Amino acid sequence: MIMASPAFAPVVVEEKQQNNIIPFSVIIGTKDVKSKSPKARDNSGGLKPAGVSSEVYAFRTDEEIKSMIDVFDKHINEAADEHHRQLASRNKLLFVIGINVGLRASDLITLKWSFFLDSVKDGEYKFKDFYTLQPKKTRKQKKFVKLFFNNTVKKVIVEYLNEFPMDNLDEYMFKSREGDGAIAATTLWRIVKNAAKEAGINQNIGSHSLRKSFGFRAWHDAEDKDKALVILSYVFNHSSVATTRKYIGIMDDEIKDVFDSLELGYDFI
Repeated sequence: MIMASPAFAPVVVEEKQQNNIIPFSVIIGTKDVKSKSPKARDNSGGLKPAGVSSEVYAFRTDEEIKSMIDVFDKHINEAADEHHRQLASRNKLLFVIGINVGLRASDLITLKWSFFLDSVKDGEYKFKDFYTLQPKKTRKQKKFVKLFFNNTVKKVIVEYLNEFPMDNLDEYMFKSREGDGAIAATTLWRIVKNAAKEAGINQNIGSHSLRKSFGFRAWHDAEDKDKALVILSYVFNHSSVATTRKYIGIMDDEIKDVFDSLELGYDFI
């Protein structure tokens, strides 16, 4: 069972850009939940759950992420046969990687094992230190993003490959039910939407939900939130930090905080 908390750690950013490669790193580490105050350890994991909105929803809390992973584990354990068990395991792999690497759906669904692995031999897998990706949407700009993988990504990959070994790094990680091709973006959306519904998360789930979840938690868990926003805007290829703030859904929260912090005249009424 993968716990949600270690999946997110403070974002460390480098503002220096070299050779048109944008450095981005999520530092690996687990949080000491015992150090949190009782107030911070409420049912939302210390985060304010977002209300129902027309905006595409992001999984913000550890509780939500755990409930999603629990649904995928349930599907794996209740699979009728090996084929359906592998499909259920693929769906879990897709979700966990999606919220930890922050790629667009179009880039996520076409990942191959070579994105993460250097080699495979006799059932042993050697992970890369990082991967340089040229997102589909920015290929005309010849823009690259340098990604580092955290322990949660490695853990879920090892879990999957221990049960369903492969020996071809050029295979798609998220194969369709038919043939060796990759799943479609609409399939990704259905997988996440149906799991969210089963988990009791009745929100507007879209193909951007995984990416937004990554962005929000990378920002929220960062010690230096301003730096996190700068690097996230680069990684997401946004024109401004303001666009990134809106994309990951923190502007509404901050506006509400301003109003909630003001109780002018309360003591005199």
